[in-house]
Amino acid sequence: MPNLAKVIKKAAINIGFDLVGITSAEPFEDTAKRLNNRKLSSFIKNDIELLTKPKLHLPSARSIIAVALSYASSQKYNGDCYISIYARGRDYHHVMKNKLEKLMGFIREIVPGVDMLTYSDTGPLLDRMIASRAGLGWIGKNNNLINPVYGSYLFLGEILTNLELEHNQPLNNQCCDCNLCIKNCPSSALMEAYHLKADRCISYLTQKKGIIPEEEREVINNHLWGCDNCQDFCPYNKNVPTDLHEEFTPLLKAELSEILRIDNLAERDLWTNSALYWRGPRILKRNAIINIANNGDRCYLSDLIQKIDDPSPIIRFYTAWAVGKIASKEYIKTLNNRLLEEKDKDVRKELKKAINRIKRRI
Repeated sequence: MPNLAKVIKKAAINIGFDLVGITSAEPFEDTAKRLNNRKLSSFIKNDIELLTKPKLHLPSARSIIAVALSYASSQKYNGDCYISIYARGRDYHHVMKNKLEKLMGFIREIVPGVDMLTYSDTGPLLDRMIASRAGLGWIGKNNNLINPVYGSYLFLGEILTNLELEHNQPLNNQCCDCNLCIKNCPSSALMEAYHLKADRCISYLTQKKGIIPEEEREVINNHLWGCDNCQDFCPYNKNVPTDLHEEFTPLLKAELSEILRIDNLAERDLWTNSALYWRGPRILKRNAIINIANNGDRCYLSDLIQKIDDPSPIIRFYTAWAVGKIASKEYIKTLNNRLLEEKDKDVRKELKKAINRIKRRI
């Protein structure tokens, strides 16, 4: 078929994607070098190879079709804790998967027997590097893909295929001397241009499992899930098209008292259908408790103290810490009663610290 690439691109736009481009399936050698030079502890050599060598995923791959979907929203945030824009609507994994499968179905109709494999933040490939090389945008100083029209509020996906398709040229980096993303990173995770200290990033901390140090709890501040500062301050995100896809219309109520009761919420389906629920309700409740402790608002104490008997020792631990930070002396009896029954050594230790912290304030 003449100009198959144009036919596929037109189909992608008709299916609902905002951007589509095509690149080769050759290795991302420069990216592999940078990852190896940084000696990232979370990577091993084989991981880097999977990240940067598309043909390890589909040996017959010759081209990669890169697509993007905007989730930019005009709706102002009105909750008492912060949820990142990408997680406020329907789970993008499902939305992207559905559209990518439609595009693959179209390609199979016109090219029977074609080899294809698709990912959208679901496999060990660097979505942003693929999108950048396919001409969808450039990698900004905040490490996000930036498109001159749609900004960086973009979900990315790709289809690896054995088809030999005409490739797009990458865009030039247009960040110039702007450093607003770096200056406005609340946790200083953006240490310098293009270098994100991931384990310091608030988005990472709100998804981190287990017990995190007090310093990191303070860094989380009022973020329930994720952080958008490095995008919010980017000039390319000003005046971008918004509300392009109804699937990403904000659905969640960021009310801390409701999140603490998420197991019993009548609206729980809204949460289970969102991108932030993949860690489960315990992480969300933990983050809500951290938010309450950080804002110091005692109006949540009646909801908070109920979690002191939660089945999860992690939740009991954070509840003890939060109550110790903001409660007055009338809560000492409740903490002491819990201490008499508590079997978990970490929770017992935190209960004692909480009691002593309240006593010092009396």
